[in-house]
Amino acid sequence: MLALVDGVPRTLSLPQVIGHYVNFQFEVVVRRTKFELARAEKRAHILAGLLIALANLDEVIRLIKTSKTVLQAKERLMKKFKLSEEQAQAILDMRLQRLTGLEREKIAQEHKELLNTIAYLKGVLADDRLVYEIIKKELRDLKKQFGDERKTEIAPDSSDLEIEDLIADEDVVISITHSGYIKRLPVDTYRRQKRGGRGVLGMDLKKDDFVEHLFICSTHHFFPKNHGPQLSLSNFGY
Repeated sequence: MLALVDGVPRTLSLPQVIGHYVNFQFEVVVRRTKFELARAEKRAHILAGLLIALANLDEVIRLIKTSKTVLQAKERLMKKFKLSEEQAQAILDMRLQRLTGLEREKIAQEHKELLNTIAYLKGVLADDRLVYEIIKKELRDLKKQFGDERKTEIAPDSSDLEIEDLIADEDVVISITHSGYIKRLPVDTYRRQKRGGRGVLGMDLKKDDFVEHLFICSTHHFFPKNHGPQLSLSNFGY
């Protein structure tokens, strides 16, 4: 198989193709894991700030109510509870409905699940074996989803296609020698012989053999027999 490897065309065997595919999938899984880890850490960071605010709700409300501007409220929250700018902004953007007991539980549960996810993703990045396990699992899932039996069959259609349909229609020279030796030669090849050429005598003939019959026909012409059962013989087999 011809394929591009690092931008260079190379001819690869099946094991080499599989090896490059696995290496590519390894890189895909690692990049995807890093992306998911960064997203999970960012979300967990915000939730951690919300949990701090919910644990100190009365003081947070007092700071916000006594601040003259949104910027001042953000700065006071960051200083009081040692929050990042993103966490303080998330607290200011939090809707009042999230102050209910049920919403508090949801935030705590989401934060706990994210911490477990972060630990798993870090473990994957630290252990190549886990990466290969992910690749194998995804390949099994693909097999389960698309590994059905072939729905089509590749076969010649004998009802519509004859063997002569596969033969180019071109003029040829047929020569038959005295001893029964038959040879076919394209007309163009025969005509290209220049002065001094031996023509049909250029055939490799046996000793004392000579060309007895010479005629021009198409590769799609058939020859009937002059005795016995009349079976047509095509010339493209010679």
